[in-house]
Amino acid sequence: MTIGLIFLAIALILIAYAYLSYKKVAQSLLPVKQEDLVSYYLDLVYNLLPVPFWSALLGIALLLVSIIIILIESWVRFF
Repeated sequence: MTIGLIFLAIALILIAYAYLSYKKVAQSLLPVKQEDLVSYYLDLVYNLLPVPFWSALLGIALLLVSIIIILIESWVRFF
């Protein structure tokens, strides 16, 4: 059960990091969004692709794994 909780904490930290990075980049590109929407989304993807994108994907995968681990371990302890 503790492994599942540790994975859950790591997943939430990774997802929070990706979300905060997205908000920071979106705020900095707000003037570009007013002028040209296509270049806004291209710059947004360009800025988020290296680390925040992969940390979000890893966080989502770890979240699913941790939920499965917690459910299986609680089910095994129940029976």
